[in-house]
Amino acid sequence: MSKKTEKSLIKKQTASTGNNVLYIILAALSIIFIFICLNNKFVQDDAFISFRYVQNFVDGYGLVFNIGERVEGYTNLLWVLVLSVFAFFKINLQSISQILSVLFGTLVLIMTFKVSQLIELKDESKLIKKIKTSDTDTNVNYFNLIPSVMLVFTGSFIFWSISGMESTMFISFCLLGIYYYLKESSGENISYKFPLFIFLATLTRPEGLYFFGLIILHKVFFTFLEHKTNAFKVLFSRKNLISYSVYIIPVILYFLIRYMYYGYLFPNTYYAKTGLSTDYLNSGIEYFIKFLKAYMLYGVLLLAPLYLLRRKENIFAVSLFYLIIISFILYVISVGGDVLKQNRFFLPVLPLIYILFAKFLTDIYYLLKGKNGNSGIAFPAVIIVIAAICFFYYTSQKETLDKDIQSENGLVDKMKIAGSWFKSKQQQLRRPLNLAATTIGSVSYFAGSEVNVIDLLGLTDKEIAHNPQIIPEISNQSIGWKERNYNAGYVMDRKPDYVYFSTGVKPSAYAERALYTTPDFNKYYFPYYFTDKANNFTDVVYKRKSEDEVKDVKFDFPGNPNYKHSFVNMFNQAMNSSKDKSRSQIAINEFKQSIENGPSNFGLPFLYIGDIYLQSGNKEQAIESYKKAVEINEYNILANYQLYQLLSEKGDTLSAKNYLQKIQKYDPEILR
Repeated sequence: MSKKTEKSLIKKQTASTGNNVLYIILAALSIIFIFICLNNKFVQDDAFISFRYVQNFVDGYGLVFNIGERVEGYTNLLWVLVLSVFAFFKINLQSISQILSVLFGTLVLIMTFKVSQLIELKDESKLIKKIKTSDTDTNVNYFNLIPSVMLVFTGSFIFWSISGMESTMFISFCLLGIYYYLKESSGENISYKFPLFIFLATLTRPEGLYFFGLIILHKVFFTFLEHKTNAFKVLFSRKNLISYSVYIIPVILYFLIRYMYYGYLFPNTYYAKTGLSTDYLNSGIEYFIKFLKAYMLYGVLLLAPLYLLRRKENIFAVSLFYLIIISFILYVISVGGDVLKQNRFFLPVLPLIYILFAKFLTDIYYLLKGKNGNSGIAFPAVIIVIAAICFFYYTSQKETLDKDIQSENGLVDKMKIAGSWFKSKQQQLRRPLNLAATTIGSVSYFAGSEVNVIDLLGLTDKEIAHNPQIIPEISNQSIGWKERNYNAGYVMDRKPDYVYFSTGVKPSAYAERALYTTPDFNKYYFPYYFTDKANNFTDVVYKRKSEDEVKDVKFDFPGNPNYKHSFVNMFNQAMNSSKDKSRSQIAINEFKQSIENGPSNFGLPFLYIGDIYLQSGNKEQAIESYKKAVEINEYNILANYQLYQLLSEKGDTLSAKNYLQKIQKYDPEILR
């Protein structure tokens, strides 16, 4: 064997050993990631919207949220179909969705590493000296693991990887599409894999359309750059036309089927959530700034890799990444960001940002090595930088991550109990029950298909999404809710048996506040309290009165010459102020202002004024306020309850008994 052949074999063996070590590290990293996810276990409330579609589909009702209503209130068709397979075999949806979510999260780590491997940076100092670069620096190979390591320490990636939602599945398909686009871009064979995986991404989430469009835009630009006068001939060659068709034809069929089944080209959530206004833009900018602070080191990770654009040999991949990243950021800002926590909308481009930053550090590594090629300082320097960033991620975001997971677990637990209660009420009625709500995930799933859920925000309701009726006095106030579409009159026309607010009695969302301005809500609905002793749980819902209960009631809405729609905003503000004892007098003044501008039968503020007086020890004034609340509306259950308690203490048992009888008549469940 010649020395040259022997040397070549040694190189191959060394490279093979190096690759094995890389994959062992990647496998260990994946195990660590799975362990972290399982220690942060929860299911996002919105996942239950998909579960309800899955259950109705498996039960033979079609891909519907409410039986008989064809509305595409989901944006994850492929995820719904995959879960349906498991649901058909009676596998628990919550568990399998988490397992799949974590497995796809692991695939994201693997594909991030694989995509990073495709972008090979050469040592420029060797190129200048015309030194052969065939002997690859083994340290650089390890740098391809940096993006995956950063993802493992990214709280939002962990959050959405265990959430039971489709996020990691979508990111996986996008990365697979990008991987095969980069790998096959210079090949002569027809590219099937890139368009196929981007199509799967599009079936998983609508944003897949953007990825395909941006990749094709990138392809067009570089084709013109390389072929110039023959660019059109290359772009529309048989090979490329077939490649485009792998994506375009199925997408067209998908849109046709969607239109035929649901009546619209886009998901109903698109019409309900999006809009073009300064409110959406400001919300989107705020969303982006939070992302910059959390994971971009105030923009350093995003801007530093621009330095790579000077490298002509890597311009193809780097420009693709920046085209996707910048376009996606602008898109997210324009739609107002996301209503859900933990930077969900930016996750699809996060692996690309991390890959670019890893390549930037590789470039810095080469510079630090210097002319002698000594990596003694350079390699530890890169490791220290990454360790510092990961430590920053962990320490700065852990509290928020834990808080958000705890919040979601608490919400789902609460909604599960409430949903079971609504199911029991439906069974008592022996007919489909109508429930209007703003938070519709787990409550709708556990309520069951016989409970028709009217989504006040319009995500699963065509009428609200396509024909919102906005009240300027309410909508002009910024309240933190990104869902700005509602139609209170339409909701009242559907005569829901119950209306369930996300924050109890307090109208928080725009859609909840708008209900307060309708005659029917003021006439028919009152806060109804129920208790689940087994779970030590008490909640409140607005219950509809029967026609017999209101037929003899004199009702003139609004019955107040000073009436303003904005009274409900003041009422909400007063309820927030009342939580702080130091703002008690301010809260009382705000409650009184809401009374002055509210409808004549608006007695709820007197209940909370009474509570403030009671907390301060002024029982006499509390009693007077509670009496006013009951005089205006005798269905004010808590005012009746407080009067029963206070008058019993005073020894006025006859009056106390009168209020107790009202409670027993209108809301017996509060006494259980």
